[in-house]
Amino acid sequence: MKFACKVILASLAVQPLAFSQTWLPDTVITASRVAQRAQDALPDVTLITRADIERSQARDVPTLLQNLAGMEVSQSGGMGGVASLFMRGAESRHALVLVDGLPMNNLNFNLAALEHLPLNGIERIEVVRGNVSSLYGSAALGGVVHIFTRQNSSDGQKGPWLEASGQVGSESYKSAQVSAGQKWASGLGLNASSEHIQTRGFNAINPVQRPDTNPDRDGYSRQSDALNVSQEFEAGRVGLTLRETHASVQYDSQWGPANQADESKSILRNALLSGTYKASKDWQWDVSLGQQEDKLNAAVTAYPYFVNSKSQTSSVGAVWTLWPNHALTSGYENTRQKIASDTDYNPSSRTLNSWRLGYQGKQENQQWQLNVRRDQYSDFGDANTWYAGYAYLLTPAWRLKASASTGFMAPTFNDLYYPWGGNPLLRPEQARSNEVGLQYIQAHWNARLTAFDNRYTDLIDNDAFWTRTNIAKAKNQGVEMAVAGQWTLPGWGAQHWRLSMTSQDPQNEITHQALARRAKTLVQAGLTQSVGDWDTGVQLRYNGTRTDDSQTLAAYTLLDLTASQALTRELRLNLRIENAGNVNYQSIYGYNMPKRGLFVGLKWMPQF
Repeated sequence: MKFACKVILASLAVQPLAFSQTWLPDTVITASRVAQRAQDALPDVTLITRADIERSQARDVPTLLQNLAGMEVSQSGGMGGVASLFMRGAESRHALVLVDGLPMNNLNFNLAALEHLPLNGIERIEVVRGNVSSLYGSAALGGVVHIFTRQNSSDGQKGPWLEASGQVGSESYKSAQVSAGQKWASGLGLNASSEHIQTRGFNAINPVQRPDTNPDRDGYSRQSDALNVSQEFEAGRVGLTLRETHASVQYDSQWGPANQADESKSILRNALLSGTYKASKDWQWDVSLGQQEDKLNAAVTAYPYFVNSKSQTSSVGAVWTLWPNHALTSGYENTRQKIASDTDYNPSSRTLNSWRLGYQGKQENQQWQLNVRRDQYSDFGDANTWYAGYAYLLTPAWRLKASASTGFMAPTFNDLYYPWGGNPLLRPEQARSNEVGLQYIQAHWNARLTAFDNRYTDLIDNDAFWTRTNIAKAKNQGVEMAVAGQWTLPGWGAQHWRLSMTSQDPQNEITHQALARRAKTLVQAGLTQSVGDWDTGVQLRYNGTRTDDSQTLAAYTLLDLTASQALTRELRLNLRIENAGNVNYQSIYGYNMPKRGLFVGLKWMPQF
């Protein structure tokens, strides 16, 4: 593997601009808060389209994300187990997850419930790697995963549409999804989706490593529903989105009798009212009012508990086109956060006011992006962040870029006010990031290489008396590369391939020990192609050794296979084999991961 790493790094190939197989025309907005071509974004960005999600046949969001460059997912067992996302070696709490612009991270640990987010209602996902706190505030030190839900049909056509699918598979897995909508010539759009998933699961906890636990199966079920209504006007758009997910997770606690059946229930609820108004050809306003709730109730266990997070956010933003290829962005956000629990947090609420300003410009063979932001919290104080990026086009195909930025992570309610160890005098965690990259683009393939250096100070950890304090420091230096391309072979049809690798060294700067659950080497590779009437896919993922709980987790390589065939014009057969090599591996010490799984499904798309 070391030899392979050296060969790949020497090749000067780099991170793909978009996971989509038609990346050149695609636009993104998360990297700068201004719509731009993915290839023009200065921060490293990956776009996952609805078509990519369909081709992957992934059953959940963690499975989809872990196949992207620089991404690691650790999970306590199978579907529904708590999933933590590490982006380029950053802490899992430093990955900000947005759904239609609303932050999903909870208020006690600052983690988003990725394991409960339904794929059925997602239109696209934009993943920005690297520190973008100056754009999104707290928790964006490692990057942002921005999920955009389905607003109308995937192809944007007017008229009614319907999609229905079902799947069965290993561990008594069953799923059913339906999405339907209508877009009228008047600009009125309506979309609704529903998804139900259920599995008996397997014994997620390893009884040898974590004794005195229940060896029963740990099942999972989820019901998700969404509704979106929108109206487009000549000068803008207004929309209302309502989403709700109910999930039930069975798990094995080490507390209580060994025959105890533990179960927790979660509710995710989002409501968003948003509008866009184009006042002139050079001036656009965006306004939104949203509420996000994350409710966890672990009622069936030896020591029951519950935690409810609620955030209400109102925002107004503007994009002013100064002249062609030059834009000024600004925005104000007000957020009210409240936590309720059987634990007594005092205080249990706080407010946040944020102001941001940005400039983006491009002239001849040069490009700039500048962002500044100020966040004012009612409890611990203020945080100021900035981002400065520059790119120089060496040729129409080659681009050299560099950026520097600062970031912060606000102390959570657990950090500040937990009765046993909370510290209201905590400062926010800080980050300083530097990146240099080289990019090459042609019509049918692209490549990107990024060298990054991330330094974290004032990290919050426990002192000798188990009190939370700003004592930790960490760093991660590394190189990330990826290439993606497509070609057509006679008799085989179109082939799409991608390869990415991250070589990094995430470590605690005080102890010089490797950071938990993060590998020094990550490799992802994928190939999709047409073979006769079948569309086939191969996905390979390698994770190097990691440490966790003073133990070393072995490296592993996973192989997933997919196949799909159109049985009729309206009906499609889907096949997927996960962990085809039946590898025994762990992403968290003491927790088993799924063995080989076979899944078969049908998708029906009637023509109206």
